[in-house]
Amino acid sequence: MDTLIRNNEKLAKHQAGASQKVLNAVDAALKALETARNQLPESKAIAGAGDDNCNSTHREAVARTLLAQVERSQTTSSEQLKELYTNVSKYGKLVDKTFKLDLGGVAESRAFEDKREVLAQTILVHFLREGDFETARRFAAEARLQLPEDTKAQFEEMYGTVAEMRRAPRHELSAAIAWAVANRQRLEAADLAQLEFALHRLRFLQLVEAGQAGDALAYAREWFPRFATRQLAEIEHLMGIFIYARRLGSSPYAALFGERRWEDGAHAFAGAFCTLLGLAAASPLSVTVAAGARALPVVCKVSGLLRDKRIEWSQQNELPVEVPLPDAMRFHSVFACPVSKEQATRDNPPMMMPCGHVVCKASLDKLARGVRPGSIASGRFKCPYCPGLSVLSDARRVYF
Repeated sequence: MDTLIRNNEKLAKHQAGASQKVLNAVDAALKALETARNQLPESKAIAGAGDDNCNSTHREAVARTLLAQVERSQTTSSEQLKELYTNVSKYGKLVDKTFKLDLGGVAESRAFEDKREVLAQTILVHFLREGDFETARRFAAEARLQLPEDTKAQFEEMYGTVAEMRRAPRHELSAAIAWAVANRQRLEAADLAQLEFALHRLRFLQLVEAGQAGDALAYAREWFPRFATRQLAEIEHLMGIFIYARRLGSSPYAALFGERRWEDGAHAFAGAFCTLLGLAAASPLSVTVAAGARALPVVCKVSGLLRDKRIEWSQQNELPVEVPLPDAMRFHSVFACPVSKEQATRDNPPMMMPCGHVVCKASLDKLARGVRPGSIASGRFKCPYCPGLSVLSDARRVYF
């Protein structure tokens, strides 16, 4: 998928460049036509003087010049269009190759038979948290769901505040700061106390950037002291900004004034808002679809290999191969037992033996019962990954 995105960006750049060159060639041809048209009256004037040979020669020269320019423009346009067509054709083949997947072996039409209402509710909440309230209303009507008006009102408040933060040039922060102050205790309980400081920091920088150094200092004195315990180093660093107040662009603080700060602040506010509503910072539906899109090519390939070898994957709710996901899609630590290949659960937690190797409790119990070769009658058993000997009572649970 990343390769497709990179090639799409290259193709877009090439298309823009080729279009500009074609337009320049057409402009040159039009200019040549206008020049030739302006030169033709000169031929009539010469003809009026009675010199037909001179008139004919002049017209031929104008025609040759015009023809040469038109041919050059045509050649340039043809070459650019041909090259662009070739690149578009290659990209089309790359798309076909990338998405040439046989979904018949992995599609399960009955996967959501008993979960239709849950799926519909998930889609509805996704529309609400994305701010697409009209689509949410129509979807709720078609799916015969009750549109949660209180949740809708909360998301409308969130998106109104986020829109004010993003809207240039004012970047209004008052509503976001008021919300953070009003929910201070809840934010601290959710370990999100840094949001209020981040918003005050944005307002402080906004005042400094506007040339209101006095107001910025007064604002810092009013709000920053309560964060001194955790953010003292950051506050001390910010106080040095007044030395460079007249030349922020060339100061060591220049990076703090990038336009990206408004988007980062809006994203942090939206994430904290969703957390206090008991929702994930990112839409579960978006994350699920993105993770599934990454996993689909791998799963299809493995499914084809298993089908060719006439092997059936018997494990329920488990993929036959690990799918690497980016850190943004990893929300908690997961331990897979190296012996049983099963994911650890609350009933089957990871256990560490004295040698330092970790297996799941079920595998450890099997080792202690002497199920695996190498166990010793005295109750001591050998670690499956090193010569170390252990007893069941020496194992300790590991918390991830």
